[in-house]
This record gives sequence, C-alpha cells and structure tokens, in this order.
Amino acid sequence: MGSFLTQSLTIMIVDDDPDITNLLEVYLSEEGYEVFVAHTAQAMWELLDSQTIDLILLDIMLPDGDGFDLTRKLRETLTSPLIILSRKSDSIDQIVGLELGADDYVTKPLEPRNLLARIRSLLRRTNLNNATQPAAPAAGDKHIRFAKWSLDVQTHRLTHDNGDEFTLSANEAELLYFLASNSGQVLSRNDLSVAVSGREWEYMDRSIDILIARLRKRIEREPAEPEFIQTVRGKGYVFGSSGDN
Repeated sequence: MGSFLTQSLTIMIVDDDPDITNLLEVYLSEEGYEVFVAHTAQAMWELLDSQTIDLILLDIMLPDGDGFDLTRKLRETLTSPLIILSRKSDSIDQIVGLELGADDYVTKPLEPRNLLARIRSLLRRTNLNNATQPAAPAAGDKHIRFAKWSLDVQTHRLTHDNGDEFTLSANEAELLYFLASNSGQVLSRNDLSVAVSGREWEYMDRSIDILIARLRKRIEREPAEPEFIQTVRGKGYVFGSSGDN
C-alpha cells in the first residue's frame, strides 16, 4: 500500500489489546507513519518522555489508568491531536471525552480505513500532513485578532491583551478561527463540522456544541450570556466581534 506522506509522522497507539495494536501498527506503518505502541499508561508516559508524538490513539480502558483521566492530564501539557478509542458507543461517554479535550472519539470494533481518514483529517488541520490536499497557506500563517484577543492556530495559543493565555486543542483553535474569520455570518452546525473535522454533521452529534461551550468559557465574560459566539435558534451560531473583553 503506497504512502501518502512526504515525511514520517509519529502515532502512538495506547491500548492493552495486542490484536488491536498489532492490526493498527501494521496498517498505519504501511501508510508511512512511524508507530509506537504502549499497552499501559505508564508505558505511554515513558514514550512521551523519549519521543515526539504527532498524534495519540488512546483506549479508554487501560489496566493502570482511566482513559478520561489520562485525556485530562494529557491536555494539561500536550497539544498533539488525540483520538479516544472505546467499545462504549454511549453518547454520554463521547461527550465526556470531547469535553475533556479529545479531538475525536471512535468506537470499536475499529474500521482501519475510517480511522485513517480521521487521523489524516486531524493531522492535516494541525499542518502535519499536507499530501492529501492541494498546497495551502501554512497553519503558521493563520492568525486572527478580535477585540482584545489574538489567536495563533499553529501553536493553538489564545492570548489576551491583559496577559491571559490559553492553549486550545486543535479542534478548538480551528473552530474559533473559522468563526472569527466569518464574523457576522450565521454558520450551521454542518458548516462548522465540515470546517473543523471535514465530516458532515449528523443529527444528535453534540461535538460542535461541546467545542462552542469550551470556547465560551475561555473568551466570554459571561458564558451563559455570550457576546462573541451567539446561538441562532434553529440555524446555528454567529460570531460577533463587537465585544470589548
């Protein structure tokens, strides 16, 4: 199977099931990725200390750690894309995972081609994998300013003139950039889903709403009464940059 990559990117699979790790290791290696495998949370931390990892596939149930707790801890220091793997298809678990900072949630049994598409989408949006799309401005060129806030999409850094600084997830940074770049325009959940994940929005999918809620906690003085990201009932969201905070 031919590689679509112009350079070797690193993926870490964190799962205690050898059948899954062996399958994904072979499949992703054939696609040109450098793959590391960790069967425990401890092994994951050790690899992160010694290797630069571009994307993490994290099983939600490990023998020495809870995937949700690990997601929260990883997000305290790591901005690399993170996909949760789980046998649980319950929407509550998906919501919790996304709220804690995961970029995607994939249920088992895994379909490798579908997982690969999600991986490529995430890496493409973090400026790591350009081979599957025409040449475009580098993510480092994507900066935007609104009110007293500045966003750098490449570093995921959101800074305020008063010195406050936040590191967003890849999806949060991309969504905020898209909203702010289309200020005043009503954007449907489908518009936002395509912009952020490259996938059509599906009914009952709350991932966009969760990202919006997380962004409001960052930039709004009163998240329940937003000045920037406003809900348009029955249509979606609209970004207004008239706020002065």
